[in-house]
Amino acid sequence: MELRIDLTRRRGGTSAARAAAARPPASPMVSYASVLAAAQRIRGSIYRTPVLTSELVDLASGVQCHFKAEHLQRTGSFKMRGASNAVLSLPSAQAKHGFVAHSAGNHGAALAAAAQGRGVPCTIVVPSDTPAAKVQNITRHGAAVVLCEPTQQARVQTAEAEAARMGGAHIVPPYDDPAVIAGQGTIAIELLEELPQLDAILVPVSGGGMLAGIAVAARALKPSVRVIAVEPEGKGLGRAMAEGVRVRDEAQANRLLPTIADAIRTVALGPRCWELARAHVDPSVLSVSDEMLRAALRVSLLEMKQAVEPAGAIALAALLSPAWSRLAAQAEAQGAPLRSVAAISCGGNADIGQLARYCAEGHG
Repeated sequence: MELRIDLTRRRGGTSAARAAAARPPASPMVSYASVLAAAQRIRGSIYRTPVLTSELVDLASGVQCHFKAEHLQRTGSFKMRGASNAVLSLPSAQAKHGFVAHSAGNHGAALAAAAQGRGVPCTIVVPSDTPAAKVQNITRHGAAVVLCEPTQQARVQTAEAEAARMGGAHIVPPYDDPAVIAGQGTIAIELLEELPQLDAILVPVSGGGMLAGIAVAARALKPSVRVIAVEPEGKGLGRAMAEGVRVRDEAQANRLLPTIADAIRTVALGPRCWELARAHVDPSVLSVSDEMLRAALRVSLLEMKQAVEPAGAIALAALLSPAWSRLAAQAEAQGAPLRSVAAISCGGNADIGQLARYCAEGHG
């Protein structure tokens, strides 16, 4: 294990040629065929996670809710799917140089585990304000950790520098990568195999890899299903989609959202994810405040007996919100009722002290 801190070094010294070599090559858009191929490729590397239900949540939301328990996935989040597909897709001649990623924790842990399984080195660039539990989840899988300033630009630049330092390691972006998107899309295949009656799938969104992958697969399998994004308050995805503009403010896009859901603080969708979302994702977006998240964490722990991180409770929070009630009533009035709904519980890598505090604060 290795932990290094790189908060002050100027990163402009990496040559453009070496940085470009470290970036993944341009790739075509993700298709259902690529999601199917990913499902075959990663079958031996991931768990087929269970689907959980709660009578209390059904009563509160007015629909049949099915929670895809990706917090019980290997390394504690859905990220194991995309990371495994990315690592296993790369030819041995390239994979031997190792892998690099920037991550708020969950993607990093997943890539570390996938690289460890392939027997190659891995370095993860992590924002300096990442919870200790998530850093530990990375290092226990044998990866080196480099801390950087908590901005999107610092994350990307530090990852490029690390890839060059390792002699041409392959950078696996946390979301805007075809292999990663396809891997995350395998969630939809499992859901619709088990629950073909689904009317909607609620998907937490940050950079958009899981949202895009699930939307591609779900809409191919069942064109009528609604794939609805759930975001932390302040992200503004609904407005961006309505206006057709991915990044409305470049300066704001570089910051991280001020939310307790530390795993999903990215402001803008990645370019690939954006195009796929515009094609396949429902225009309705549900926004969740920190107060709503705290209440949902309490429901998850005390009523569903599931300890999840804040991002893992955001779809549950949405289902318990007035915005969901309005959306469901609108669907009913339009003759397309939402009777059966899936929600992705995306991660369970919670700091135990923070979780206890959030649950106590969510009482009321």
